[in-house]
Amino acid sequence: MNTVFLGTLAHLLDNPFQHPGALEIIDRGALLVGPDGRIIAVGAKDKICPGLSASTTIVDYGEAWLLPGLIDAHLHYPQYYAVAAANRGLLSWLEQTVFPEESALARVDYASRLADELVRRLLGAGVTTAVVFGSQFAQATKSLFAAAKQYGMRLFAGVTLMDHGGPEPLLTNPETAWQVCEALYGFCCNENNLHYLLTPRFALSCSPALLEMCGEFMRHHPEVYLQTHINENREEIDAVAKAFPEAEHYLDVYDQHGLLGPRTLLVHDIHPQGAELRRMAESGCSVCHCPSSNLFLGSGLFPLRRHIQHGIPIAVGTDIGAGLHFSVWNELPEVYKIQRLQGVNLNAAQLLYLVTLGAARLLGIEAETGNFEPGTMADFWVLDLEDDLYLKHRLAHCESAEARLFTLMHLARHHCRAVYIQGKRCKSRHL
Repeated sequence: MNTVFLGTLAHLLDNPFQHPGALEIIDRGALLVGPDGRIIAVGAKDKICPGLSASTTIVDYGEAWLLPGLIDAHLHYPQYYAVAAANRGLLSWLEQTVFPEESALARVDYASRLADELVRRLLGAGVTTAVVFGSQFAQATKSLFAAAKQYGMRLFAGVTLMDHGGPEPLLTNPETAWQVCEALYGFCCNENNLHYLLTPRFALSCSPALLEMCGEFMRHHPEVYLQTHINENREEIDAVAKAFPEAEHYLDVYDQHGLLGPRTLLVHDIHPQGAELRRMAESGCSVCHCPSSNLFLGSGLFPLRRHIQHGIPIAVGTDIGAGLHFSVWNELPEVYKIQRLQGVNLNAAQLLYLVTLGAARLLGIEAETGNFEPGTMADFWVLDLEDDLYLKHRLAHCESAEARLFTLMHLARHHCRAVYIQGKRCKSRHL
């Protein structure tokens, strides 16, 4: 049986940084979804509804907005309760706040409860796909995969890998790391929405032998993804230069071990050298910008324009727990403000692209999610203003649909009424 969802639809048809007319907003729109959860048609209600059969289920959200499911391109599962901790910068924050929280996931029952809570909270904020640094403990990371599978979330995740620079319980070695990654990779192989992600924490936490193991694993399993941190703050960059004196720059540490490629997503990159940007573009890497985290830790301002000039794909992440939001939707005002401070003006289309179609493309899943193109899965969330009189009146002062969308990005915070994955409504106490 088909289902048609009614409301105001907004999505991207292409990259608005290259194609200014890529944003499509349909007032009184209709999204027709088949029984397999894939989109059959999208368009104006008056054009789609008259031809529907009597058996079609109608779900009418009135004036609410239907938006593609959000993609959070970076966060840390073990840091769920590390959010909003006072800090003096990245490295001391890791020691004082993060490592104790991450160590707590050795308790299986606690890790399982945390995984369930995280996935439900993300879904409740409109996030249907997430790229997540898992726990250092294999069973805890398996609990994260299990929670994502239970609720239908598309998940890219893996155990956090580090063999020095932290408490002993959080450390591994290359041989053990391979075995754990192999087992969890095998668990993901038979699940359409679960993808294994190699996650070496960052250069300061990984020996050359562990980085080499990651490179070998990628060569052995070319379908896996890799995410790690780079160029987050000056103190970190100086420490990496001292730890790896033979490397030309920070990126070269990863490059020497074969970690760069189209399935590599580098997080932060606030202070890149020109040579690094050229090599990222050449190798096909992507970059994840985490605005509230960068501001909270005082790390710096992300140079989005320089990355775009080099043709490097960009997504946005919450970076829980340095980040302060559980939805990348709420990161968009910070993206906007950080670029304004550098003389860059982003519009609603460009902001939406970074957390929907743009993120889907850099992950290679645009045939499944990211917009409302027929054939993709009906992953979307409902932004409803019914109980917010101020916001409804504020939108009435906007001169265009795109202006209304821009205003919603900055003022709509807790307005997620429902979330759908593959055309089915998610059940969660956060919804």
